[in-house]
Amino acid sequence: METIELTRIQLYDLVWSTPLSKLTLKYALSNDGIKKICKQFDIPIPDRSYWSKLKFNKKVKIEKLNPVFGGEDKIILTLREEGNPINVDQTPLTIRTKEIQNDPKAPLIVPTKITKPDILTIQTQEYWKESKGNIFYDKYKKLRYPIRVSEKQKERALRFMDTLTKLLRHRGHTISKEYNDTCVQIDGVFIAIDLREASKRVPATSSYGSSELVPIGDLIFKIGKYSREKEWRDGKIKIEELLARIVAKLEIYAELAKIRNEESRIWRLKYEEEERLKEEIKKRRNEEIEKFNKLVALSKQYNKSLLIRNYIEAKKQKAVNNNNLTPETQEWINWANDKADWLDPLINKPDDILDTK
Repeated sequence: METIELTRIQLYDLVWSTPLSKLTLKYALSNDGIKKICKQFDIPIPDRSYWSKLKFNKKVKIEKLNPVFGGEDKIILTLREEGNPINVDQTPLTIRTKEIQNDPKAPLIVPTKITKPDILTIQTQEYWKESKGNIFYDKYKKLRYPIRVSEKQKERALRFMDTLTKLLRHRGHTISKEYNDTCVQIDGVFIAIDLREASKRVPATSSYGSSELVPIGDLIFKIGKYSREKEWRDGKIKIEELLARIVAKLEIYAELAKIRNEESRIWRLKYEEEERLKEEIKKRRNEEIEKFNKLVALSKQYNKSLLIRNYIEAKKQKAVNNNNLTPETQEWINWANDKADWLDPLINKPDDILDTK
């Protein structure tokens, strides 16, 4: 949409020279939207009596614009395209609903009689014929509408679902199955749907009887599950008149779900990367501890070999001093040196007996 840039004084002149109802024809804003912008930029606006007094040439009071303003003196307004009723300050749901309503080819009117029924409509009728009212009937395997209504409301429910399905297909969406739920599929997102009849609890007519739920004719259409579910129920406005809003909600629901899924995917990747780094650090630490413990063990082993050699040397020296270095003593010294060499991690001399497990 095309936009225009105004200053505070220019917008002030506009709202004091042109009624809001006329400004909304030129700019893609509602009355409240223009009022919010004026409040944001500290621009006074006329009260309700101003325009009627002006019309009958009565004296009016014009509130002056405060020249002191701490914000940026730059206001962007969206120009209204010819024939486009959408206001940019409306909620995304309202904007999307109006987009669907303004599509001349969109099937938005539920007919009094179904013509050219959708395949799902035909399959639902087949299921009703086969099941004969048995809610536990499970031999029919084709996709069908999730309708739970009394016999009186079946024809109406079918007309509603047939038109809704045609509108969904017109918007590029489908109805399919995910797990055990019948869903609207929009851009890879599955949204569970359900159409049921409201009921009321009727007390038992005798002291031995029990209360029962009796259908009351109001239809309730639900999308989503658990905390994200949304329902529309017959009231002053029947659900047949809410088709555009229902499809708009489904599309926005899918868009938000995709955002949540992407955020979840990014979070999961980040979490997995953090866990990988933690495992890598843990592995390196364990390897470092293992190497250090090995170093400590080898150091102790080396010190033991030094102690043994010192003892061997002391024993040899004593034998020499006592002029008692016999062949037997020399043989022991040789044997002891071999054991010290076997224990010394810097030598690691093989030993036929000690190396045997």
